Amino acid sequence: MVRSTPPIDTPINMPINTPTYLRLRDQIRTDIEDGCWRLGQHLTLHELSVHYSVSNVPVREALLQLQGDGMVDMRMNKGAVVRAVDARFIDEYFDVREALQSMLLSRACRAAWASSAQTLASVTALLRPLEEATRFGRVRELLAADEALQAHLGYLGGNDQALRMQASRGRLLEAFRRARVALWAPELEILVVQGEAMLQALRHADPVIAGEAVRRHVAASRAYMTRLLKVPETRAPK
Repeated sequence: MVRSTPPIDTPINMPINTPTYLRLRDQIRTDIEDGCWRLGQHLTLHELSVHYSVSNVPVREALLQLQGDGMVDMRMNKGAVVRAVDARFIDEYFDVREALQSMLLSRACRAAWASSAQTLASVTALLRPLEEATRFGRVRELLAADEALQAHLGYLGGNDQALRMQASRGRLLEAFRRARVALWAPELEILVVQGEAMLQALRHADPVIAGEAVRRHVAASRAYMTRLLKVPETRAPK
């Protein structure tokens, strides 16, 4: 039976009795991604308390959670700084992403249901919007479709801890990307090609094909994000 992809750590999925600091953690994380708080920005406890209409206590706890996720760096008695994305961050992130994605897709290929009609249909359905966005050069749609496809492929690997490790840092990279213009680049055309290769890897239950497809996909994504380092930040991150 194919696994369906659930959202990870989103407020809508939280039980009604979830502690305030956890709800606040997710809200701040979403606001960083949406550009409300910029990468590299210093956030004080007072500023966040006023903005979210809560006391300093849940704010501090939320920031400690986000520090554990790698999204902020705490400052002694001074709040926190949202982590910036630079060339080193991009290189380290994609080194880890390649290792995790290769492992997850290889696990999916070895699963008994990897080449089932239901599994292949679920992946094919996610490939279609990626193909369409590539055909018409719609950058933001392309990247969103690719992320949805990769999230689903990763979930098929059946290792939720690996997905969570990748997701938290990925939110910072998403904030970085959204804060810049939707730049078209040749690397983007490779994403759909390697997505189709990943589908073939599942169809043939072949971890070798899977590993090579992941390697090429990650190389293209890394090149694109590195290219964006030279693009000025806008004030319309969405």
